[in-house]
Parts: sequence; C-alpha cells; structure tokens
Amino acid sequence: MGVTKIAIGAILLGTIHPVSALAVNAEHATAAGPLANHDDAVINTFQVMCTLEPENFERISATAQAMSMRKSTDKTEKQTADITRHVEVFEGTLTTGRFSLLLEKISGPAINATNCGVASNTQDKRAFFDDMVRTLHLSQSGSTRTSLNGNPLTTWDDVYGPHTFLDFTDLRGSNGVLVQLLDAPAKPE
Repeated sequence: MGVTKIAIGAILLGTIHPVSALAVNAEHATAAGPLANHDDAVINTFQVMCTLEPENFERISATAQAMSMRKSTDKTEKQTADITRHVEVFEGTLTTGRFSLLLEKISGPAINATNCGVASNTQDKRAFFDDMVRTLHLSQSGSTRTSLNGNPLTTWDDVYGPHTFLDFTDLRGSNGVLVQLLDAPAKPE
C-alpha cells in the first residue's frame, strides 16, 4: 500500500500540476472582463462545479456542455504505457466576467484521479485567497511551495476527505489565479 501511495504521488506531481500551465495561457487565465464581485462569483462557480458532489469527470463535463460553455481543449494522451490522461478546458462567462473550467482525469491500474479547477483574473490575489479560505472553510495554514512551472502554490491535504487536495495557484506574470480540487483515491491492491 505504501508503494502505491508513493507511485500515485509521483504520478500526480508529474501530471496534475503541469496542467496548471494550461491555465497560464492568456486565453485561459488572463481574459479581460468586468471584475466587480468577480472573485465571489468565481469561488461560487468552483464550489458548484467541483465540490458539491463527488468529483466525476463525465458529470462535470456534461454539466459544462449543458451550460453551453465553449470547449477550448479536449485531449487524451498516454503518460506511461498504462496511464492515460484526459484533459478538457471550457471557457465560461459569468455576469461579472470570464473564467476557465479545467477538468482532468488520470486512469491506470493503480490510479483513478480526477482534477477540477477554475481559473480567472482577479484585481487582488491576496483578497481572492482570503475570500476563498473563508468561503471554503479552509485553514490559513495550507502548505506552500513553488510549482514546477514557477508559480506560487498553496495546498490543503484531505480537505474534503481522504485523498482530496485543494490547490490555489498564483499565476505569476498575470492577474490570474487557479483553484483546483484533486480527488485521488487509492485503488485497492
């Protein structure tokens, strides 16, 4: 069991966080738009799309399509001989401005992980962070580090139960932020 957890962690670090790079693209994270109350709207969108029900890639994708969100990315690739990664990115518009919805599913013999995230611009990244912590009832003391692509990243472990991780990424060089929930339950051995 310990080896499986280490392998899952290595796979996730090598595959989930580089997906954040998708949101760094100007098209995804730095779309201009009105931002009055936008932070609250983005946080609420994250809650509705990613946290209200157990993460299910197909359900979230179908919901985004039913909401007439434009799919800008849909790709499936092999990470290793037995691990497949499927990524979809949808562009959406709230009454307060634009956002991107990121979905990712990683499947293999020892892993079945789903990642759901929302990226958008904010006028004040610190205020967004504080609002997110308050709204999602997170502790102020998530672990911080720098992601593989150089972005400051704060992570909360087991935030919605075992094997769930919530990441807040400050997309450097822009006004962009990315909030994502990873559900990576261990598969039985």
